[in-house]
Amino acid sequence: MRHTSRRFPIIASGFSGKRVLLAGGLLAATAGGIAAYRFFNNGQPDTAVSRLRFTPILLESSEKLTHDVKRLRFKLDADKRLGFNVSSAVLFRVRHAEGKTEWRPYTPVSAESQKGWFEIIVKRYDKGLVSPAMHALRPGDEVEVWGPLPFLEYCPGSFSEVGLIAGGSGITPCLQLTRSILENPEDPTKVTLLFANKTAGDIILKNELDGLAAKYPDKFAVHYILNSAPDEWQGLAGNVDRTVVERVMPPPAPATFIGVCGPPAMVAAVSGDRPGPITQGKIGGVLKELGYTNVFKF
Repeated sequence: MRHTSRRFPIIASGFSGKRVLLAGGLLAATAGGIAAYRFFNNGQPDTAVSRLRFTPILLESSEKLTHDVKRLRFKLDADKRLGFNVSSAVLFRVRHAEGKTEWRPYTPVSAESQKGWFEIIVKRYDKGLVSPAMHALRPGDEVEVWGPLPFLEYCPGSFSEVGLIAGGSGITPCLQLTRSILENPEDPTKVTLLFANKTAGDIILKNELDGLAAKYPDKFAVHYILNSAPDEWQGLAGNVDRTVVERVMPPPAPATFIGVCGPPAMVAAVSGDRPGPITQGKIGGVLKELGYTNVFKF
């Protein structure tokens, strides 16, 4: 089958206000003003976010999933959906007490069609510019969003099998793509997920993933691997190496797609370095050794 997905590398770099403006300028210069207008004027009557402006939204609830990960649910009007296509992120802007603003993209883990609210997963980094502020949000607090930022445009049925390799909070784009495939009855694609974490206590969204595996046993399989596995652990243990990938991932084929998201060291070992937020780099690591050709680094 033909790989029909598309990337928008300039827009995917929108980690700061300056880069967002730069993206607009480059789009206008390279694709023409009409193309730029169509991209930025992305709002539909039932969507809540826009690429023309930052939109204020309210936090509805905050749930602690692990010691450093929270699930945040944001409130939308009952007849509005967030307005994104798989695979996309949304840019969040927070304002610090001294008046400084910072931006960070987060991947929605709720369904594309969900109305009235949407959810993201936020891992806290003590030296992070945005994640501590996101973790400090309380229900009723306001934050601003812009987007969506499209990374990979998935076309249902483009591949017969999709293999996803995630590490830690890198599960979010993998879950977004998985949910989109499974919940589309006209998409026959089979999905296999390999989810790596340090310990069992670090596994986030395990109930959701196990629930999807139980609901769609013919289309979805999930495998967990721990770096530090206790004696009673029934899953895989160690690092995501060649042996593990060969064991659980669909074999290399023109109709097989592999997506990878996780810590830089894991991504480099599995699929080769990603030079920057707007570049994929060459396929490397384990996936190159095994002969995979359709590879995307989220």
